[in-house]
Amino acid sequence: MENSYDSAAAAKWFDSTSPYNMVSWSLQPGSSDSDLSRFNLGSSDELVGGKDRAESVSRSHSLAEKRRRDRINSHLSALRKLVPDSDKLDKAALLARVIEQVKELKQEAKESPIFQDLPTEADQVTVLPETISNEFNQDTTIFKASFCCPDQTEAISEMVSVLKKFKLETIQAEFICVGGRMRINLIVKETATSTSAKALKQSLCAALNRITSLTSSSTSSVCRIRSKRQRWFLSSNYSQ
Repeated sequence: MENSYDSAAAAKWFDSTSPYNMVSWSLQPGSSDSDLSRFNLGSSDELVGGKDRAESVSRSHSLAEKRRRDRINSHLSALRKLVPDSDKLDKAALLARVIEQVKELKQEAKESPIFQDLPTEADQVTVLPETISNEFNQDTTIFKASFCCPDQTEAISEMVSVLKKFKLETIQAEFICVGGRMRINLIVKETATSTSAKALKQSLCAALNRITSLTSSSTSSVCRIRSKRQRWFLSSNYSQ
């Protein structure tokens, strides 16, 4: 009976004393599918298909890697255009220069007066009195007040209540809201009654405590309404 196995290697024992009787078989180039099945290798078509799939996966991986390198090089080229005198820098030196410039820009932003009026993370009240003379050479006390608190619509009504309490006239008002925080900068002046900076600051601090307590209660509420537009819409419906 003809077979495709190498007769010289068909019965080669690795260890004649081994209880497992391990034997080595070699395949000839003309091996049939039945011969391959004896070694659980599948058919010849399956072997060819597996090789094609492996080549396809390898090509896909190479293309993906090429696209990744192209993206990195494109971003590095964009950085070189933003950083002066960086044409001769390698990648590591370029990234180090970018980090250094970002730190410098952040420091400049902190020192810039444009960003000093942004809301702080901490709740705080500051009141600075200042005496000015009007056109009749009469001294008038003005107050520069700054009020940082959570971004709540109640903050404005609380501020108005304090101004009415001390009968202060508003010269300038500025409202800045960023990232759920609010800063109110006011310049107010006395009208009929004399007002001390200490009393004004105490009233503003009390208003701040009321606002933060409202924020704490709304945070713990399960049915918290995050949008100010939603709060206005619901309150207007309830009031009708």
